[in-house]
Amino acid sequence: MSIIALALWSLIPLALIGSSALFADEEMHLYSLRELIDSAMANNTEIEEGTWKVRGESARLRQANALRFLPRLRLESESGLVPEAKGDVLHPPSDSTGYRPLGPFGRARLEFVQPLYTFGQISNLQKAAEGGLKAEKAALEQTRLEITFAVKELFYGVLLAQDLHTLVERLSDTIDEELGDLPDDELSLSDSYKLKLALLELEAQRGEAARQLELARAALAWHTGLPDAPPLKLEAQWLAPVEVAVPPLNRLGNRALTRRPDWRQLQAGLAARKAQVDAARSAYYPQIFLAGGLRYAAAPGRTDQHNPFVKDEFNYFNGGVFIGIQQSFEFGLLRAQVDKARATFRQLKAKESSAEQGILLYIQQAYYGYQQAEQDLDKARQGRQLGRQWLKLAREEYEFDPDTLKDLITAFEAWARLEQSYYEAIYDFNVSLAELEKTAGGIPMNEQP
Repeated sequence: MSIIALALWSLIPLALIGSSALFADEEMHLYSLRELIDSAMANNTEIEEGTWKVRGESARLRQANALRFLPRLRLESESGLVPEAKGDVLHPPSDSTGYRPLGPFGRARLEFVQPLYTFGQISNLQKAAEGGLKAEKAALEQTRLEITFAVKELFYGVLLAQDLHTLVERLSDTIDEELGDLPDDELSLSDSYKLKLALLELEAQRGEAARQLELARAALAWHTGLPDAPPLKLEAQWLAPVEVAVPPLNRLGNRALTRRPDWRQLQAGLAARKAQVDAARSAYYPQIFLAGGLRYAAAPGRTDQHNPFVKDEFNYFNGGVFIGIQQSFEFGLLRAQVDKARATFRQLKAKESSAEQGILLYIQQAYYGYQQAEQDLDKARQGRQLGRQWLKLAREEYEFDPDTLKDLITAFEAWARLEQSYYEAIYDFNVSLAELEKTAGGIPMNEQP
């Protein structure tokens, strides 16, 4: 297979992983990686869903806090018309027909309940709500980490595809300039056919590569919530290794247990479940509270009755405060609620030890993957330099001796393969670094070890 065929078949699939702003208008806005991440955060439906979950848990916490002070404070008011009634039980009205004029009537009642001692039920409900809020916030942060990694992976893929496309163009131009105009009598019959077929294949694959890059740009726009017309244009012009100082593995592992959102979500969930167990146990004990209120009613058309043995529902003003105790004796139901809360707590607790070991293992894997990618990048950089030197030497030998055409073609093949490997190594290095950042809980890789 010729140099062009060999390069094209290996480059085209890789172009599918990213998009390019290669054909964008020069006056378009240039998007940086930070802008793309911010746009994805602002337009992602998972972020919006997580934000509303956080607001829901925040409302639940406010509800739990409201139980501490006057959880019941109500004012009820009624008004209407009632028959007039003058006199009292000793001096009843002379009219006994039952048909009397109607007069206005108003009544209001203010009631309150203030918990005094609940054996920890209210405080545990508050702790459970606080844990739920922290868990949802951590889940939202985990979603942000996942989105950040996905955008970075696409961003680096865009630049990789762009550089590989540029490599194809360079191959095409070089083949046309140096080998395309060679007389057939200077080539063997086999080399002549290989060269012509390679040029035809290059022309066909060039259009396919452009279409695939266009589709990839649209995918990037969709992921970041940006319009796909006109296509995005990136601020970065080529793919370059990210320059950072990665902390040592032991520091990453220690900090990850306090930084990783999924670990903090687990700890917040455990605190919430434990508080739910304690709140369920508190239901066994009596709830002591202070209650009272004021009552007022007035009906101008009716005589106010002052006899304590006469019940008057239309004229009064009274109130009072008392201490109450509420005790539930449904011990079977209470026991079941405690067991249910304890079971959910133990289910989550069972994941804690394995989760800690798993996190440390994932960080170790990501760290070793980053180290391997760094080593591969160094090797690819050295190979790229050697490939360029070889191609330069092969060109000089071909200019001096045209019979070395096969050596020049071989040098072209090696050069293209090594250039491609170099771009791929940069992509793998940047993605492995992004993976390490995500695995470590978003620890920025810019600290000195």
